[in-house]
Amino acid sequence: MRNLANRRLRSAAFLVSIALVGCGVLSAQSDDFTQATHTRIGEKMPAFSVHEVSGATFSMAQERGKVVLVNFWATWCGPCQVEMPLLEKNIWDKYKSNPKFAMVAIAREQTKDVVAGFKQHHPYTFPLAYDPDRSVYKQFADIGIPRTYVVGRDGKIVFQSVGYDPSSGLAPLDKAIQKALAAK
Repeated sequence: MRNLANRRLRSAAFLVSIALVGCGVLSAQSDDFTQATHTRIGEKMPAFSVHEVSGATFSMAQERGKVVLVNFWATWCGPCQVEMPLLEKNIWDKYKSNPKFAMVAIAREQTKDVVAGFKQHHPYTFPLAYDPDRSVYKQFADIGIPRTYVVGRDGKIVFQSVGYDPSSGLAPLDKAIQKALAAK
């Protein structure tokens, strides 16, 4: 009887861990997550364009020659909710006036209306876009948000992460952006 209870407890803990990793709460360094990621540091950033809530279109081709931050998120994602105000304050506010920097946050599996409604209650000033059918996201991964990329001015990925780690915050991301902006 005790073995059955222990097995059930381990099974439940495993399922909770998988759910938390999928949403980005826990660190996602397992082999499964590595295999679910379709990009690598040093590779060319996949080409894409997305519609922003503002009505503009964000296109990697139009941002050629800039350092670009791309963040995938969702309105229902707890770690995304924690990370986004920090992206606004610690990244966007710091770099938005630099003409060599661009940023977009893309809501995975969400419509323009859902993202626009979210923006009414969370007045972020960085560009918010939407990817309702995962057509953009699937170029990058199968699972896991928040998912963040920094692209160097040469169009190659210089940083990528899955999840949000409160112990390090956005320090690694900020460091990658600074390094990419300083590169010739």
